[in-house]
Amino acid sequence: MATSRVARGIGIVLLVGLTACDGRRDDGGDGVTNAGAGPGDAAGLDLDAGTSVDASPPRCMAPPEPYGTSLGRRLRPFELQQCDGTPYAFYNEHWCDPATRLTVINIAAEWCGPCREESRSLTARITEPYRSRGVRVIQILVQDAEYGPPDLALCRRWVETFGLTNIELIDPEQRTQIYFPGNSLPATIIVDHEGIIQFRENGASEGLVTLQAALDRLLSS
Repeated sequence: MATSRVARGIGIVLLVGLTACDGRRDDGGDGVTNAGAGPGDAAGLDLDAGTSVDASPPRCMAPPEPYGTSLGRRLRPFELQQCDGTPYAFYNEHWCDPATRLTVINIAAEWCGPCREESRSLTARITEPYRSRGVRVIQILVQDAEYGPPDLALCRRWVETFGLTNIELIDPEQRTQIYFPGNSLPATIIVDHEGIIQFRENGASEGLVTLQAALDRLLSS
């Protein structure tokens, strides 16, 4: 396998039977499930160390530290670009929408076959069926077909190719890499309205059934 180009390098699910893309890094990541992984789950980074919050927050203030990547920890505030070049900030006024109960954050790359398969089903199986139940879906592109940083043209092409109706973002600096340790893609996280990570998986399950089951469980609780 060829070695990936890791971007210079933060945004927002796997349990069993996973088929994962590996990002062709040299760190020996094995793409195994990281549900419930602890704070040291990404290449020696102190993932649960605190980070400062902008002194001039938007209408929806970011929750306080500490932040982390494992289940039960709070997603870090960060900002990425949408396909039209406008910024999308976690946490913004949309995050505080009282109608939104859960947010799915799916991380993908153009070179990743399972990422493409999930994207073909994302609108029909997740985004639209769960929208009325208070679920927001965000997908983040981290690399192009050549393992390089994604651009806005790829973002728009990806949305058109797969007929996506979710929020689509690009992460050329791979700020979200801490959420897919071992560079195993696709990676998906579910967070609640307070930004607490309630579910995470690395890899793909056929037909997004694992993600559907997790959403149904969390929405019924």
